[in-house]
Amino acid sequence: MEQLAEHDTDPERVRLEAVAALTDPATIRYLDEQIGVRRGWTCAEVGAGTGTIARWLSDRVGNFGTVHAIDIETAYLDGLSAPNLEVRQQDITTTPLEPGAYDLVHCKILLMHLPDRERILGEFAKALKPGGHLLVEEADIRSIQRVDPPSPLLTRAAAALETFFYFGGADPGYGMKLLPAVRRTGLTVLGTDCQLTAVQAGTPEMQTITLSLAKLAPVITKVGLMGQKEVEAAFDQLQQPSDTVLYTPITVSVWARRSAD
Repeated sequence: MEQLAEHDTDPERVRLEAVAALTDPATIRYLDEQIGVRRGWTCAEVGAGTGTIARWLSDRVGNFGTVHAIDIETAYLDGLSAPNLEVRQQDITTTPLEPGAYDLVHCKILLMHLPDRERILGEFAKALKPGGHLLVEEADIRSIQRVDPPSPLLTRAAAALETFFYFGGADPGYGMKLLPAVRRTGLTVLGTDCQLTAVQAGTPEMQTITLSLAKLAPVITKVGLMGQKEVEAAFDQLQQPSDTVLYTPITVSVWARRSAD
C-alpha cells in the first residue's frame, strides 16, 4: 500500500476515475440510446464524483439546458466548468432535490451507502418533471468473491469488504434489490441492465479493487476482519501480474419514467 501512496498523492481521485472508466461507457449508452437525453433538458447528476457524466450531460443538453452536479464533497469537481453547469455542495439525506424540477435525475453507486436509501429514491422520483426520466445504477459487490484460480486469501479479503459495508450501514448487495425498489416509487420502469467485468491481477483495471481495499484496510484490520499481514498479502497478490482473475462489482442499472400526468 505504500507503493500506491508513492504513485499518486490522491488515491481516492484515482479510485473514482477508475470506477468511472469501467462504468461510464454503459451509463452513457443508457442516457443516449435508452433515455435519449435532449437539448434543453434540466438534469441532476447526484453523487457527481469527478464529474465525468456531468460533463457529458452538459455537452448534450446544450446552451439552453442545465446540469446540476451535486455531491456532499465537491473537491473532485473543482475543474468542472461550463455556462450551463452548476456544481452544488449538497447533502441529499437532509436537503432533497427540488420537486418537479428535472427532466433527468441520475445517480451511480450512491444509494447503497445511504441507510435511508428508499426514502431518497422516492425523493428522486418526486424531483422529476411530468415525463421526466430516472436512471439509477447500484452495485452488488459480492461478485468480487469469485476468483480464478481459487484464492482463499482474496476471497477472505472480499468477504471482509462486504462485512465492512454492513458495519457502516451500507448494503453491499443493493444492486440486486434496485429494480423492485424503483417500481415501488410509482415510476414506469422502461428497462434494466447490468455490467460485470473480469479483471486480471497486475493490470490497471484492477485499481477499482485494489484502491477500495487500500482505502478500507485500516478499518478492516482495526475491527479484526483481517490481520495487517493478510491485507498486505492480498494487496500484493492483486498488484503483481499473474493469471489471477476476479470480477468487479456487478453494477445494476434501472431506467424509469414519470407519467406525463
